[in-house]
Amino acid sequence: MTTIRIDFDTQALSRLDGRVRLLTDQNLRFVAARALTESAKAAQSGLKEAMPRFIDQPTRWTLGSTFVQYAKANNLETTIGIRSDKQGRGNAAGRYLRPIVEGTTPKIKGADLSATKIAGVSSGAVLVPARNSPLRKTAAGNYTISAYAKVLGSARQGGGKYFIAPVKPGSPTQAVFARAGRGGKTTRRVFTIDPNPKTRRPVFPVQEILSKAFGQAWPVEVKRAFAAEVARKLGQR
Repeated sequence: MTTIRIDFDTQALSRLDGRVRLLTDQNLRFVAARALTESAKAAQSGLKEAMPRFIDQPTRWTLGSTFVQYAKANNLETTIGIRSDKQGRGNAAGRYLRPIVEGTTPKIKGADLSATKIAGVSSGAVLVPARNSPLRKTAAGNYTISAYAKVLGSARQGGGKYFIAPVKPGSPTQAVFARAGRGGKTTRRVFTIDPNPKTRRPVFPVQEILSKAFGQAWPVEVKRAFAAEVARKLGQR
């Protein structure tokens, strides 16, 4: 989620429209709440539009993981973000996107340990999915534990669909490949076994995207909310 500082200047509204004198403090709080909410919704849309620039083919689950908590007159706060709490059976997008949003040191998982043991390389290496990996992802954009088990089980036995070999002749870096084509004569890389995983730097500037989109929407939404509240006030007279 993100926090954005905004200024709500009633004097500026006064210069915009002298009818501001018709509004009470409570009316102005309604104006602020509506403007905050609509600006946050615009920022949410901006975040969704930006996702394909930083995430390779984001799934519907990922795109649908953004959220907005609406502001209210008695609570002039709004929150925009990507859900990190578990939703249904899928992994929360806010969790699996955290490495590209915040940067992280790779965490060694059971599959990584199995792969390094099969490949005979030092522990500490991690499996990195190949860009065009033939392994099918879940709707949430992940690989299941059973998929890892199937691939590594086959590689361990040897002679099956999956096997481990150097990424290219003479290279110390190994990878998991899948046999493909008629007779298994062609291969496709599934995972690279990275022996020196580096700290991943953030590449998805969520805060920047939201701040920019919110800032662009805010002046427009304040004017709209103000006009709507004045019209409502006049209609009550």
